[in-house]
Amino acid sequence: MGKLIWHELSRYISLTASVYAVWASFWGFFFRKFFWDFIGGILRSPGGLQPSPKFALFINVIVKYPIVQIGTMALGFIIIALEYPIPILKGTAIFRSIALRVVLLIMQAAGTVLFYQVSLHTQFEAAQSSGDLFFFPSEVSKHEELGTEWEIRVCTALQKKPAGSPPAGEAGITPSDQADETAKKYDPFAPPYVPNLHVGDLRDESSGTEYGVLLNKYSVVPHHFLLVTKEFMPQNSPLLPHDLVQTYLLLLAARKARKNYFAFYNCGSNSGASQSHKHIQFIEVEDDGPPIERLAKAANLEVSGKPFSLSSVGYANHVYRLPTLSNGASPEQLEQVLFLPFLSLLDLVISTVRHSPDYPSGTPSYNVILTLEHIHLIPRRWETYTLRELGATLSVNSLGFAGMLMVKSDTERQALEQEKIETVLRGVGVESVHELQVAGTSMEAMDETSAR
Repeated sequence: MGKLIWHELSRYISLTASVYAVWASFWGFFFRKFFWDFIGGILRSPGGLQPSPKFALFINVIVKYPIVQIGTMALGFIIIALEYPIPILKGTAIFRSIALRVVLLIMQAAGTVLFYQVSLHTQFEAAQSSGDLFFFPSEVSKHEELGTEWEIRVCTALQKKPAGSPPAGEAGITPSDQADETAKKYDPFAPPYVPNLHVGDLRDESSGTEYGVLLNKYSVVPHHFLLVTKEFMPQNSPLLPHDLVQTYLLLLAARKARKNYFAFYNCGSNSGASQSHKHIQFIEVEDDGPPIERLAKAANLEVSGKPFSLSSVGYANHVYRLPTLSNGASPEQLEQVLFLPFLSLLDLVISTVRHSPDYPSGTPSYNVILTLEHIHLIPRRWETYTLRELGATLSVNSLGFAGMLMVKSDTERQALEQEKIETVLRGVGVESVHELQVAGTSMEAMDETSAR
């Protein structure tokens, strides 16, 4: 009786392991990574960890061509057929062979330990190991100013960016003004996508708009990904209801997976955007969010459901506090909650620009920061700021106003701290006229009351 129990237990363990091997192999076709690529790997700057040349064979049969995944899946199906068993094998010498089972299980185990694919994080590593994604190592220092800790990321690798690489404004790099016509016409966000950078696709049911979710090819922050429209839409166009809904759904999905992300959008020529194809970006942060979010959370509001401004910072900013939304919120509910507040903030951005007599001509530029709790819109006057002490030029996008600035050297970091972050953000932003706007709104309300 005891032998029978042990035999059945072994059979169930073998079946479970084989089902897992088939399932893992299936996902291994889409998210390819050689598990042991860190052994003997070379940390290049730029480029991040590159696998050792001695593992080229494994990279070829796992990452470039999923041969190992196919073999492991086949072994899994064979063992399942043997252990279940299928009628044609029952009672045969193959079915009774313990030695065959041992050999097949060892081969299956050897295959599965060579690769693993479970999440966006592992796909990021897979894309990096395959050479499709470049990761630029950096160091983050904290700087106390304006009542919160700002992050200054020093990435010296950006000084040695590979020649001929596409603009990497997502990483905070200033696009070259001398890019040739071919580079200008190249659209990195148009299908078909690089498989190792392509996380998946989304479709908004109400509008029919389709999106691709892509890893950022040139990353300074790990697991930085983008939501891009499959059909070309200009980056200087405002976010539409379905853009906001899909963005917020991704933030909710991250929270459900116990990850904390925020989204940002650089709109317009002076916003810090590096690509003309509409794309919303996502960065993973600590539980309390980006630095600017800490200031927003600390704001005491007299009236809820209306835009407000963070008065402690010296530049124009417009914020809206969102109601608490559950992971199960429907797209229709999200659209009602998100779009009207966004429009009210956009109206304030345009109003702020109109109050600025020397604002550059053309379509207004602004940055959007979206968390689960707040929407921030910041009008922009210029894209770059020149540090007086060094003469170095800093490119500032939404991340700068989120409280996460980028410099290329420790010398630039020291100059930035000395010149003050507020000074830099005021230099590329617009002067706040929030009090005038509030007064104007109050006067309009009084006029409407008198008319009644």
